[in-house]
Amino acid sequence: MNNQDNGDVLTSAADPLILEIYLYNNNYKDRLLISELKNRAQMVKTANMEDNSFFVKIDDMCDVLYTKFIKDLKNFDSTPTNTLNQSVTSIFFIDSMIRTFQSTKYFKINISDSPVYSRKVKDNIVFDFRVIHSIVDLSYVCSSEFLIQCQRIFKTLGLYQTDSFDKTPYFEITVPELFFKLNEYERTIEDATSIEHEYIFNIKSIFGQKLEKDNCIALVVMEK
Repeated sequence: MNNQDNGDVLTSAADPLILEIYLYNNNYKDRLLISELKNRAQMVKTANMEDNSFFVKIDDMCDVLYTKFIKDLKNFDSTPTNTLNQSVTSIFFIDSMIRTFQSTKYFKINISDSPVYSRKVKDNIVFDFRVIHSIVDLSYVCSSEFLIQCQRIFKTLGLYQTDSFDKTPYFEITVPELFFKLNEYERTIEDATSIEHEYIFNIKSIFGQKLEKDNCIALVVMEK
């Protein structure tokens, strides 16, 4: 979504399930969207959730977006790319997210009353979002040879079970915790030239900096 730097870019391995965004009451289009969601969507709250936050199912978001704001989206489609930055709103970016991340199940909406906000960074309009939960299917993105190394390393870390009586083809973990475990494991490798360092680097590259920064919960699929 016109992210600001490489640390904000999702790798192709990430398949988000839950996305978190901010909408602003002091922005006209955001305020309209907030009102429509409150009137037409089933808002889901969880324990200890902030008063101005709620979850919305992707179906409800699509219903609101593609009925109430369909004219906006058609206007964006007909706007020349070189002038698009001057007119885009949250409607455009949320539509782009829905089209890009097709496994998404929920949006977490945070409503801000801040009178000071800007989505303009270095003459570009950006739309920040956080990945709360994502599938990372290693069995799909890795070669069979590298997948074997991933399975071995994750078994060593106690994350992946291969026992035929207690075998699960996936595991869940926050990406920062996963990176911490990988870093701790790497410190035990005394040989600086060991290919194990390359394996660890490549595993972390598959998940990427954004999932780490977002403290994302990853559902890591290990087998097809």
